[in-house]
Amino acid sequence: MLRPYQMSSVIITGPKNIQEDVIKEIHKQKVLHIVEHSKNELADIGMPLESASRLSEILVKARALIASLNIKKEENKFELKRGLLEVESTAKKLGEEVSANLDELKKAEALMAKDESVKQELEILKNIDIPLEYFTSYKSLAYFTGYFKDEGRIATLKEELSKITEKFMLLDSTAKKRSFIALFIDAKLKENAGDVLRKAGFIPANFVNIVSMKGNASSNLKKIDEEIKRLGKKSEEIKKRLESIGQEYKPFLLAAEEFLSEQLEKAEAPLKFAATQSSFLVKGWIPLEQLQSSIERLNKAGKNKIFVHFEPAKKEDKVPVKLKNPKHAKPFEFFLDLYTMPSYKEIDPTSIMFLTFPLLFGFMLGDFGYGLTTLALFIALKKLMPKARNFFNVLIFASLASIFFGLLFGEFFGFEEIAGFHLPHILSRADDINGLMYLAVGVGILHINLGLLLGFFNEMNSHGILKALFAKGSWFILETGIVLLALSALKIIILPIYIGLLMILLAAVMLFKAEGIRGPIEIPSLFSNTLSYARLMAIGLSSVVLALIINDSAKEFFHKGGFFILAGILILVIGHTINIGLGLLGSFLHSLRLHYVEFFTKFFHGGAEKYRPFGMKDA
Repeated sequence: MLRPYQMSSVIITGPKNIQEDVIKEIHKQKVLHIVEHSKNELADIGMPLESASRLSEILVKARALIASLNIKKEENKFELKRGLLEVESTAKKLGEEVSANLDELKKAEALMAKDESVKQELEILKNIDIPLEYFTSYKSLAYFTGYFKDEGRIATLKEELSKITEKFMLLDSTAKKRSFIALFIDAKLKENAGDVLRKAGFIPANFVNIVSMKGNASSNLKKIDEEIKRLGKKSEEIKKRLESIGQEYKPFLLAAEEFLSEQLEKAEAPLKFAATQSSFLVKGWIPLEQLQSSIERLNKAGKNKIFVHFEPAKKEDKVPVKLKNPKHAKPFEFFLDLYTMPSYKEIDPTSIMFLTFPLLFGFMLGDFGYGLTTLALFIALKKLMPKARNFFNVLIFASLASIFFGLLFGEFFGFEEIAGFHLPHILSRADDINGLMYLAVGVGILHINLGLLLGFFNEMNSHGILKALFAKGSWFILETGIVLLALSALKIIILPIYIGLLMILLAAVMLFKAEGIRGPIEIPSLFSNTLSYARLMAIGLSSVVLALIINDSAKEFFHKGGFFILAGILILVIGHTINIGLGLLGSFLHSLRLHYVEFFTKFFHGGAEKYRPFGMKDA
């Protein structure tokens, strides 16, 4: 329970003519964690199976179809009847159909986008009754189209243009809350007219989409609107067709993607192997309890032509770790996935966190009513989101701990008295702050020393008893020295003060011997780590105080009666909802921090690779 599964190093080698059969068996067993081979003088990296290229090509098509049809991945029970043959032929046929529809959709949307651009230009010109043919290139005539921010510029502009020539036509309208003009003038006077317009603050606008159109803007707008509607309808029809295809072929495509992924994984497996011209070699790890049955099945699949060498893990080996925890503690492996896996010879803290994390969480939230509310919430969320069930299982245990501490503290939504009945309690958080502080620090001392004790066993397993005594036993000597020094100074025990000092000095020397100068430097961290557990009191007290404020505020409204009773109920509901949310967040994060920073650092190094057997899907 506190140790991961025992692993055995395995080397499998054999002739290449049975390589594919061996790969299929390894994939089927799902027990071998493959260690990838690096090319060296003795052996090259293996080549993928002949089917790899074909499988990869079909898989890319299948995934492209899944993406094109917006198919979401989910559990699927569809079974392929003819394997790769069925997948390849159906994917090809479906790909052609989807591609044709997508091309048609793309064309429709491109035309619609172009029509929208035309419509925007026509909208500007719809209030100017002028044939669109005028907006074309002339040898003797020049024209300008654009805007003025200031509407009063139009009259001034006419005066300025009249000074140049009397032969011009100026049309204007309001477009996009700005004054729009269309000016036609003799081509010889184009530069002069341009200067006048620039001085007047003219902003040119080019019409590139209507140069080939005839008639006025208003009549063309109707045609464009009809065309946009037609294209929009066509686009929706194509989308519905694609949606229908997606619904029809969703089970098949999901099954095909899973099947192809598995087949490609097997086809590319030799890329992890060592290889010569005639043989292959694969190295990996198998849990010891599955080793014998695995070897028997491999020999059968390899027609007794393979050689399997196995041996226990050595001290210097980088062993992948498979955690071994009872069902009730397994959800707490979530915290190690967030942090890091324990090394092969380290104690796995999952089962310990199963006890300590909810207790620290419950100490902080510590309200019977809050615990019941969050328990109901997390049970409901677990049903709604089954993929996150491990996370919600952790929170369910934490809620149960909150109920337990709520009974110890005698709190129900911040109330210590309900309808004249005083809730029994061992400690009142609101009234006995000093007691709560001492209890929090006491919990910290126990938690830290548990970490040191686990560290002692880790050091003993990895480096022997002497190293464990110097590296971890020294901390217990240090604590004993501090306690004796304090008791002697307070005259509680009759013992010379120097005895405590000598024990502290001895601990410092032992730490220096074990870890160098870093050891004695870390001595002050013992005090800071212990005081860090005062947050158990602080977070809990802040939750209590806020609950009391909410209750007192609501009580004031209840005393006024009438409509104010409803306001009081709203204050209770909203206030306690916010307080529960803050309490959950604070309790979770701070409990996690106390484990990662104060607890794990006393014994946990981690850094191991997670056991991922070939053929096993990620959970």
